[in-house]
Amino acid sequence: MKSIVITEKPSQARNVMKAVGSRYGEVLAAQGHLLRLQSPEEANPDWKAWSSDLLRPQGGRYGLVADRTSGKGERLDKIKRALSSADQVIIATDCDREGQAIGENLLHFYGYRGRVLRAMFTAEDEKTLCAAFASAKPNTEYQPLYDAAVARAQADQVFNLSLTRTATTRLVPTGVRAVIGIGRVRTPTLGIVCRREQELSNFKPRDYFELTANVQGEHGVFQLHHRPADSERYFEKATAEAIAAAATGWHGPASVRQENRRQAPGKPVDLPSLQKQAAKWGWTA
Repeated sequence: MKSIVITEKPSQARNVMKAVGSRYGEVLAAQGHLLRLQSPEEANPDWKAWSSDLLRPQGGRYGLVADRTSGKGERLDKIKRALSSADQVIIATDCDREGQAIGENLLHFYGYRGRVLRAMFTAEDEKTLCAAFASAKPNTEYQPLYDAAVARAQADQVFNLSLTRTATTRLVPTGVRAVIGIGRVRTPTLGIVCRREQELSNFKPRDYFELTANVQGEHGVFQLHHRPADSERYFEKATAEAIAAAATGWHGPASVRQENRRQAPGKPVDLPSLQKQAAKWGWTA
C-alpha cells in the first residue's frame, strides 16, 4: 500500500522526516494555502463591475482555484502526482481549522478517494510526532473542524467582499480612487478603537468621594476602604459624610477572609451550532 504524508509547510516536513522518516511514505510539504477561493468575477462574470450586490454564488459556495504564485505551482504538481497513485494519505498539518482546510482541500480539489488518516499534534519534537502518527485517526472524525474552516472562509468571501464593495461604491466620492475595506477582524477592531476614542473625547472629569475606616481589631489597627463600582460612586460630599457619620463609633465583630479563585477559560466553539448555521446558508463540506 502506497502512503504519503501532507504537511503544512517545509519546516514541518523536515521535523516529520526527522521523527518518523519515510515510515509512513513520502512527506510532501504545502506552502500554507496552495488553493484559494474564486474571486467574485471568477464565480460570476457579471460581478466584475463593483456594485452593492450580495456576492453569494449560485449554490452558496465559492469554488477552489489553484494558487500557482510564489513557487506554489511546483508543490501543487508534486502533490497531485503523488495523490494519483496513493492508497493512503496522512494529513499532518497544524491541528487548527486552517491546518485542516489546507490538507483536506487538496484532497477534495484533486478528487482523492483513498484512505485518509489525520495525525494531530501541538508540538513538533520527535516523541510527540511519533506518538501522533502511531495514533492517527480516520480523518472523518475531524469533519466538524473542516466544516468550521469552510464556513469561516465562505462567510469572509461573501460578506467581506460584498460589504467592501457596497461601502466603496456608496461612500467614496466620484473621481476619488479609494477602497473602504470591511473585514471580519479589522472592522470590529476599528469600531472598538473608535468607540473608545469617542468616550475619551467626551469624558468630563468629576470629583467623587471614597470612604476609609480605621478599625481597631484584636491584632491592631487596620484600614477598610469602601470603593463602590463606577456607577455607584458618591459624587455628593454630603452623602459620603452622612455614611461616615453613621459608621463612626460602631462596635461589632470584624473578620478578614482571603480566598484563592480560579477563572474558567472562555466557552469552546459550539461546532453543532456553527454547522447548523452553515447548512442554513447552503454550505456543506
